[in-house]
Amino acid sequence: MADSAVSRQWLPWRRLLHALIAQLLALLLLAGGVWFAPALIDPPYEWSVLIWIQGALAWGVTRLFGLPRWWGPIQLLLPVGLYFGANWSLSPWWALGAFALIYLFFANALTERVPLYLTNSLTRRALVDLVRPIPSVRFMDLGCGFGANVVAMSREHNVIESQGVETAPIPFAVSWARSRIQGGQVFARNLWHLDLSRYNVVYAFLSPEPMPGLWLKVVQEMPEQSVFVSNSFAVPDVAPDEVLTLSDRRQTQLFVYYPDRHRSDE
Repeated sequence: MADSAVSRQWLPWRRLLHALIAQLLALLLLAGGVWFAPALIDPPYEWSVLIWIQGALAWGVTRLFGLPRWWGPIQLLLPVGLYFGANWSLSPWWALGAFALIYLFFANALTERVPLYLTNSLTRRALVDLVRPIPSVRFMDLGCGFGANVVAMSREHNVIESQGVETAPIPFAVSWARSRIQGGQVFARNLWHLDLSRYNVVYAFLSPEPMPGLWLKVVQEMPEQSVFVSNSFAVPDVAPDEVLTLSDRRQTQLFVYYPDRHRSDE
């Protein structure tokens, strides 16, 4: 677990480095293209066109590096944004403010490779129905977003504790305030530093990236007769005990695991 924690800590910085290298390689490819282009197309060449080509090349190189798909649009728009920002003489404070706002919403996408996914109402009802037969539920939502699941669970008669953790600043502030008013508890805590031994129902809507490490944590820490539910992202190489397919627009799947049945496999 220590090695995986170190790997998670450094992975975001490796990806930033790969993204920078992708932009540099794209610039070299573009320079090479401009060098040979006069044989086919007479100069001069529009800077705005070249900038879009730079972004598209960076997107392609990023995919070759194996970075997640959401890096592609960032790589495309980075040189475009820099070009038009300089061309229109925009204040650097606008760019800094935009970056700060994005970070406050989506900090986990950089640090934990987990975008801000929100559970829809139909999925929330299915989750509530799943836990209703369980007596004395202690519920934890790992990455609770704006806290809707925590609030919904706190209203169930068999739920004696409904909590969530969130580290992205704005979602945490919203979910914390919401839970104070409507029910439940939300903490600004990294899920890897959370002890799961007190929770018999754990829910996660994260991404494929943390699932292997999270599954090890679930199996090692969750108590007997507990339930782990993952929205959309199955645990790699582990067959779920149940799969609930919902009738929403994207046919959401809830992968249900009973850790007791898998402890002997670890």
